[in-house]
Amino acid sequence: MASAFRPLLLFLLLLPLSVTANLHKSKTLLKSSLFSSTTTSHLNDTPPTTYFEVTKPIRLPKTHPCVYPILHHDFGYTYGKPPVLAEYIPPSHCPSHDFSKIVLEWSATCKGRQFDRIFGIWLDGVELLRSCTAEPRATGIVWSVKKDITRYYSLLVKNQTQSLAVYLGNLVDRTYTGVYHVNITVYYYPAEKKFNDFESNLENLASGYGSRADLILPISRNFPLNDGLWFEIENSTDTEGKEIKIPQNVFRAVLEVYVSFHESDEFWYGNPPNDYLLANNLTDKAGNGPFREVVVTLDGNVIGAIWPFTVVYTGGINPLLWRPISGIGSFDLPSYDIEITPFLGNMLDGKMHTLQFRVTNALNVWYIDANLHLWLDGKSTYNEGKLLQHQVMALGISYSSDFKDLNETFLTKANRSISSTGWVKSSHGKITTTAIQKFIYSNSMVMRDNGNVQIVKQEIHFDDSVQVKKPYTFSKAKKSHKRFLIDLYSNNMDQGNRTYLSVANVTLGFNEWKLGVRGAGFKMPVSSLENLQNGQGIMVVKSNLVVSGVGSTQQKYRYEGNKFCYFRTLAVQTTPFLMMKSEMHAIEEPDPVLVLGLAADGYLHFS
Repeated sequence: MASAFRPLLLFLLLLPLSVTANLHKSKTLLKSSLFSSTTTSHLNDTPPTTYFEVTKPIRLPKTHPCVYPILHHDFGYTYGKPPVLAEYIPPSHCPSHDFSKIVLEWSATCKGRQFDRIFGIWLDGVELLRSCTAEPRATGIVWSVKKDITRYYSLLVKNQTQSLAVYLGNLVDRTYTGVYHVNITVYYYPAEKKFNDFESNLENLASGYGSRADLILPISRNFPLNDGLWFEIENSTDTEGKEIKIPQNVFRAVLEVYVSFHESDEFWYGNPPNDYLLANNLTDKAGNGPFREVVVTLDGNVIGAIWPFTVVYTGGINPLLWRPISGIGSFDLPSYDIEITPFLGNMLDGKMHTLQFRVTNALNVWYIDANLHLWLDGKSTYNEGKLLQHQVMALGISYSSDFKDLNETFLTKANRSISSTGWVKSSHGKITTTAIQKFIYSNSMVMRDNGNVQIVKQEIHFDDSVQVKKPYTFSKAKKSHKRFLIDLYSNNMDQGNRTYLSVANVTLGFNEWKLGVRGAGFKMPVSSLENLQNGQGIMVVKSNLVVSGVGSTQQKYRYEGNKFCYFRTLAVQTTPFLMMKSEMHAIEEPDPVLVLGLAADGYLHFS
């Protein structure tokens, strides 16, 4: 069957090439595309295609879940309209109301033609999921997203009626025919054993995961509105946020931030500097260079930053690359935790405080909101705290360029570190917390062939550590290192008659290593994740509709943890109307005993 792709690929490669620069194609260098419809009769008998994002399975207890269908809705013409609302009340039919795992499931079908659409789900203003829809096919698609939402436990089991809000801005007309038929279900798994809450909190202090915050405050927009509950950052000077007041018995605080980028900044990593655009009279194109940073402030002072992973949505660059394998993070966009416990000394005064967000070099538009996870001292009504040290290294950024007309070479580098230390005195004792963020960034961008060819190589390294210490005890810390990469080759060649040939090669990488540290430097690996995608695609686009093409995607996913491992490799080849897939995968779930292996860093890894 593979031979069926060769004539199409040969035909595409023999098309005449043009020297018209791809900078003139649209406001951004890269773009999203739609597929043209087909009237081929045999497609009427083709079953819908199942789309998915490769990720490790959720570890579930050996208990039978209570199933709670919350919402069924058909998202047709919903763009610019209020979010769809549903009442949420914790299920009363469960035999047990002590749950060890709670899972949210989004399942949807669609048929026809439609752009990829960003959407969000909020409970009482707290965001539970940020995601992107799959782009439908004429024969229909189906996909589902399952997310472990146990970290929102205190919100999910609150014994009162709350509002679940879903925003998916969709347009339906003669061109955009796809309606998204959606079901949202929550699964509650009864616990197999009881938890020691404080020990669990202290043990998991560094990550925000595994322990349950007692209170979660939304840092998002309020109703009424005709959009999502996220804030919209439209330029580099725009600042958005919210005033909050926290209880005075808080002893720990973690800010969870959701980020997505769209329109002129959907492909921010490929945006050239403004001087290049100005010199070539391309001032209507997206610029501001390829560096972006989300900055978080408390009462005007920087307390943390996010250098985001380059999520590619399902219509991005070449949509044939994301059928049926979705881009890394596109179905479940990552959120980013910032430990703000050291700042509680400034917040436990019973007064209002302002959390705000801005984006360095931003163009329209970024969607940002956050959830403030708070741990409360049940034996105290008032805790004391003090910020001992806070150091924000100024953003260090260097930029070099060498260009002549539309051909250029750019190199952008950046680095930053943020550290803070503070103590909180509660019934648990006087706990001192130190939080450190370190970032390193590099982006190499080359434009060739009079601007037709763009080559981007970008890496972000992000080290995050949190250390906690009680008097007369050894300190405990958790550290993580993240590496985000994207390599991109893009060539859009004008064929005349509103048609162009698009060639793209993409590599996406999301790697993360987590490490536990106890006492005098004893290091115990917690988990490692290596997630790598490679895609190669070529397509003919006419009037912004894909009329033919071929794409292939390969992915390797490897997770190693202290309780289980998960490995998966896939390869897919696809055209707008045909697809074939090969797959290998392995799941290992050993007993929770130590399996030792010596890694390249010299540490013993426990998995």
